[in-house]
Amino acid sequence: MDDREKFGKEKLDEDRLYKVQRCKGAKVQRCKSVEGYIMEDIRLGVIESHFADIIWQHEPLSSGELVKICGEELGWKKSTTYTVLKKLCDKGIFQNQEGRVTSLITRQELHAAQSKKFVDETFGGSLPAFLAAFAAEKPLSRKEIEEIRKMIDDFDKAGEA
Repeated sequence: MDDREKFGKEKLDEDRLYKVQRCKGAKVQRCKSVEGYIMEDIRLGVIESHFADIIWQHEPLSSGELVKICGEELGWKKSTTYTVLKKLCDKGIFQNQEGRVTSLITRQELHAAQSKKFVDETFGGSLPAFLAAFAAEKPLSRKEIEEIRKMIDDFDKAGEA
């Protein structure tokens, strides 16, 4: 029996739904996590990011299984795993309840908030200015241009509905 069966996908979805409901109606940059961190202010180092990816990839999982995976993939001892897990739980990214580790925010939610903060701080919130700077350094492929056009069309259609 794997953790998803043992702990139940429904509980994981309920946790995420609760978090989303708490944030509903608030702008993403004001959407606070359980511990009161503003999502876009959460910064992860390279090792923390790799550790977070392990959890997102395997969740829900028991803390014991996390220790085993981190030992194999990162060469960490049990104490290191628990120290980093506590740090990321304190930031409101994950929770460890009764030995069950799950996320409070998705990888995509964290990356979206961090990306928004970067565009806000660096380009005055202007997505066109960001794209222009990005394309100046790395020309966009035909496929990338088509994907961006499709996203714009989808956003435009959603705004009309």
